[in-house]
Amino acid sequence: MSRLAPLDQATLDPDTATTLAHLLDKYGPYSNMLNAFARRGPALKHLFSYLVQSREDGLISPRHLEIALLTASKAHACHYCVSLHTPKLASQGIGQEAIDKLLEPDVPGLDEQDLLVRDYAMLVTLTPNRVTDEFHARLRHFYTEEQVVELTIRIALCSFFKRFNEALEVPDEDIVALELDSAKA
Repeated sequence: MSRLAPLDQATLDPDTATTLAHLLDKYGPYSNMLNAFARRGPALKHLFSYLVQSREDGLISPRHLEIALLTASKAHACHYCVSLHTPKLASQGIGQEAIDKLLEPDVPGLDEQDLLVRDYAMLVTLTPNRVTDEFHARLRHFYTEEQVVELTIRIALCSFFKRFNEALEVPDEDIVALELDSAKA
């Protein structure tokens, strides 16, 4: 059960209400987390507007982004985020066995770039001080500096969202599968 009272959207200032409506439309039907952030309008606006822009920019492929996000979510055991990103990674053609073994050294069906992204997500999440120059050079084989920064931001935000959601006991979303179904239509 959430530590926050149910949100009365009528009490929001007009800018925050507009931002919330826009994000529910553009970012996805993640009302539990968005409603939690709506208590602090600037955070809602800036954090999630960035995520919408990130999706529109498409600097990281959806496949690699979901590998990174699910890896980070599993690495720090964020139930909320694991439940969100598991079906999204599956929608990118990653089989259930690979999803189940994502944190293991050998993951069936993942190529060199997939594994590099997975390994980077593990490092950023658990031991960011261990990202070596050699590892960074391997990333730069596949990604520009801008893309490396984007990937790093998105991975690091997973840790932020985990802490936010757990501290406030934001309930898991139960609509991700429906979102994926509607995206296919």
